[in-house]
Amino acid sequence: MRRSWVIRMNSVIDLRSYVSASNTRLLVMVDLQERNYDKLAKDRASDLARSMENCTLAIRHARSLGLPIAFTRQAGHMVFERQQPSCYTNQLFEDTVSRVGGFAIAGLVAEETCLATAIDASHRGHRVTFLSDASASRGRNAADAETVHLITTKAIGLFADIATTRHWLLATSPRTLEGHRYG
Repeated sequence: MRRSWVIRMNSVIDLRSYVSASNTRLLVMVDLQERNYDKLAKDRASDLARSMENCTLAIRHARSLGLPIAFTRQAGHMVFERQQPSCYTNQLFEDTVSRVGGFAIAGLVAEETCLATAIDASHRGHRVTFLSDASASRGRNAADAETVHLITTKAIGLFADIATTRHWLLATSPRTLEGHRYG
């Protein structure tokens, strides 16, 4: 006998990830240089166009909210040069994140910069949200780009929260209780 009162869930929302994403005070976009895009395009990185669209959405959203945006090696906003994969190799970046406490990160060559930065952030007690669909990875050691990105995302998940761009946009958007049951 089937019970009509049973609620079926189509998806599960990771509440911890949602709360962490909503506490984002800085957007970090890494390695969006044309040369990196060209290398990823040659490597046939999966959904590279979608990743770039999501980077654009995240940047527009951050600008509309007045969130600071940090770029590595690109003009405009805050620019952090680095000598190693982690953004934390730049003292100004570390000082900035120490003041804001948490950030979202996305960009190209995620298997290097996003992963190294997430690990360093975790060691410093900083909250990170990795925008997995606004990032791309290169193929490495006979593994294709899609596989490397999947493994990179899982590895980053050990040190940071993982979110889609849409999830991050919703979590960081201003919310009111108006129109809700309790508003």
